[in-house]
Amino acid sequence: MYSVEPKVDDHIKKIMEEHHAEHIDLRPYMIVHPFTIAPHDDLDRANELFRHHHLRHLPVVNPGNGQLVGIVTRKDLFKYMSL
Repeated sequence: MYSVEPKVDDHIKKIMEEHHAEHIDLRPYMIVHPFTIAPHDDLDRANELFRHHHLRHLPVVNPGNGQLVGIVTRKDLFKYMSL
C-alpha cells in the first residue's frame, strides 16, 4: 500500500513546531474495546464485522502481543469483493 503525505501549509507547520511537546488527550473519543481482526483472519470474517456492526475501519492486531499491524477500511474490502 502506498500513501501520500498530506500537504501542510506553513501556518500549520509553524504551530506544530511551536507546540511539539504538547499532547492532546484523545481517550474520551476512543472506543475502549474496539472490534479487531488478526492478520490471519479471512475476508469473510472482516466482511461480517463490517456488515453487522456498520464499521468504517477495522484495526488488524497481532494476537500475540496486541500490537497494531494495520487498518482495513470498507473501501479496502470492497476492492477484493466480487460484486
